[in-house]
Amino acid sequence: MDEARKETVIKEINYWKTHQLLPEHYCDYLLALYTEGEGEKLANKQSTPYYLLIYFFNALLFLFPVLIFQLTDSLFLQIVGVLVVLGISGSFVRLTTRKTYLKETFSILIFFINFLYSTVIFLNIYIGIDWITIIWIYLNGITWILFGKVKGKFFLQAAGVFVVIIASIFVGFEYF
Repeated sequence: MDEARKETVIKEINYWKTHQLLPEHYCDYLLALYTEGEGEKLANKQSTPYYLLIYFFNALLFLFPVLIFQLTDSLFLQIVGVLVVLGISGSFVRLTTRKTYLKETFSILIFFINFLYSTVIFLNIYIGIDWITIIWIYLNGITWILFGKVKGKFFLQAAGVFVVIIASIFVGFEYF
């Protein structure tokens, strides 16, 4: 079989596997047959840098709320900057949920953390009352737990529990 036809067959089998048109073990067998034992190595060789770039740029979004609040004193620019960061983070969530070969868990967690981080910085700068910030952190943690429960995302439930525990430790050290 010539290489172009073999590559077309391999792409089709990968499509069947990702969209669950055939059982996974059948697809693995067919991939092993047509790739002569190389399996997934040939199929995913080109797409690895693409995945890494998506995850890398998504992880860079952690830095932007700090930069926005450190480099700007204007309330308007800070609000617009935070909304832009949250919009970009939301678009990463949409991108990873639409593409079956990308994991959406990382993007969802980045979005929730950016929202929490930005609002906590905003509350500390402009309101400055500790108990309001702590209540906001508790509400976010509980929201993460409930959202994770509804959507079936265990990692979000675990992160919500972690946020509530860290906030409780902070309250313990601060007030007791």
